[in-house]
Amino acid sequence: MKTIQDPAQPLTQEEGREIIGDILIYHMPFNRLLGIDLIRFEHNYAELQFFNQDKLMGNPVHKILHGGAIASVLDVAGVLICANSILAQMETITGNEIQKRLPTISTIDLRVDYLRPGRGEVFTVSSNFIRSGKKISVARIECHNEKQVHIASATGTYLVG
Repeated sequence: MKTIQDPAQPLTQEEGREIIGDILIYHMPFNRLLGIDLIRFEHNYAELQFFNQDKLMGNPVHKILHGGAIASVLDVAGVLICANSILAQMETITGNEIQKRLPTISTIDLRVDYLRPGRGEVFTVSSNFIRSGKKISVARIECHNEKQVHIASATGTYLVG
């Protein structure tokens, strides 16, 4: 986990992304419950991974993920990529600024299309920008299983400023 050594010290974009990713994925109790891992986090792309677990099943007979678990991880991936847009808005990136602005990000709308049942053992969720503005950002998010079967897609709209 990335720690902020000196909150007033200027950071690079990459260091800022590391801090944002760490806070959103590893410091939020619900996201830890989901078992999400951050695989990639770049300027315009984020990739998360999680495993099928008994506590996430909506249909234990068929071992299918609950739709709420899928939607939750899709939302986390959308928030993550849109949170990255706050870095572009900062003249100087510092830990203090990130800690001040990150709590202001919120989901306005999440539209999920469940394409297939959530079967599989390992799920990868990827997100990228559709639009990144000063106040609102929009992300496209997809979930695939380990066989590259497309499970769900979403469009998320987020308040970022």
